Amino acid sequence: MRLWLYVTTLVTAGCASSTSTECLKDLPASCPTPVPSYSATVSGIIGQSCVSGCHTTGGVAQDRLLDTYQEVYSQRSAVLNQAYECFMPPAGSPPLTPEQRTALFGWLVCGAPNN
Repeated sequence: MRLWLYVTTLVTAGCASSTSTECLKDLPASCPTPVPSYSATVSGIIGQSCVSGCHTTGGVAQDRLLDTYQEVYSQRSAVLNQAYECFMPPAGSPPLTPEQRTALFGWLVCGAPNN
């Protein structure tokens, strides 16, 4: 039991962003116009902030791949929840900028189109 508690504490500490206490509540109420582009904007944000070293084959979170549009789309709820609550990117990684959050959340609110 003690080992489980220790491991849970380590995993949780490693996944919580250092900015969680100052996390913005900036989810758009509706789909913005123009719709943020996956290919031009969102894929770069995910590549830089999620895939690099983590959500890719051989990465520390390879059980939750985000290399392709289909992988991101299939996990869009988790992506939204983790980023919105500032749990991801993890502590020690640069947080998403307000501009990145606006693009990512706008794209997700619009239904995560493959555009």
